Amino acid sequence: MTDEVHAIPRAIRDAAGDWLARRQEPARPDVERAFAVWMDADPRHRIAYEQAERHWQESRLLSDSDVGRTRKLVRAPFLMRHSTHVAAASLGVVVLLGIGSVGLLRYGSPLELVSPAQAATYETTLGEIRTISLADGSQLTLDTATRVRVTLSASERKVSLERGRARFRVAPDSKRPFIVTVPGGTVVARSTLFDVSVESGSLVVAVIEGRVDLTTTSDVTSRTARTLAAGQTAGLGNADTPRPTLPAETQWVSGMLALDSGPLGEAVAAINRYNRIQIRLADPGLARLSVTGAFQVRNPDAFARAVAATFGLGIDRTDPGVILLRRAP
Repeated sequence: MTDEVHAIPRAIRDAAGDWLARRQEPARPDVERAFAVWMDADPRHRIAYEQAERHWQESRLLSDSDVGRTRKLVRAPFLMRHSTHVAAASLGVVVLLGIGSVGLLRYGSPLELVSPAQAATYETTLGEIRTISLADGSQLTLDTATRVRVTLSASERKVSLERGRARFRVAPDSKRPFIVTVPGGTVVARSTLFDVSVESGSLVVAVIEGRVDLTTTSDVTSRTARTLAAGQTAGLGNADTPRPTLPAETQWVSGMLALDSGPLGEAVAAINRYNRIQIRLADPGLARLSVTGAFQVRNPDAFARAVAATFGLGIDRTDPGVILLRRAP
């Protein structure tokens, strides 16, 4: 543990624990805004919060293990977690706080770890785009309303993308493949940069750098992996022919929606994914209009005003939760 971490006052640690507890509840925009202000107010706030979050994940990992369930181990309270550790050599388990790994002990040997593993679940709220650094040096960028389960072990690095979209910047590791599992298949890489999306049940992989191997699990007779190279996008189905990746498709990590003659209907759907206020089209025919430009995904009002000005549309805000675009009389 670094001197910087030791220097964090107890009050900041307590506040970090409080924020962690509040963010376990259903997402609330006012809480997330206040949390962002608190995080930006002092660099020590981010360090303390990340440490509290890491310890929370470690305690979850132990309590959810076979040994934890058998012995009825419970998670330490938030405010104790920065200074509490669990020692259970007699049970054959050790938890190393600050490292985040759990492993079995060889019986009769002095605390020798076998097959250590790290596991954590990360998710983003509506409108949030978040980058996470993993212990192996890889980075994940999670799009809005995304959930992933990460497991790092001595033999592999595995991420289960349960919903949403994520970008993976994979750190080199000649011994451990980086595996992304999604419903219906897997994506395997070693050192590369790529996006995987499971939005609306559509499985899409876009490779930005390097190469990845795609394997489908929907057809038990299919065992051959397909290779996708940089600049290619494809679904996981064997019949899906790779197509060139459009530059606009990779801009989501910046919080921008880049459109080049894209259908208005698809643009509205993309904006709506990030916001509680929803844009609606009064006339289905408006969905076929072509839109060009760059828009902030978290600002539906600005997007609606720009579209209305471009196509001479009217804006109806009768419903405070809806921005209705309609043809002008």
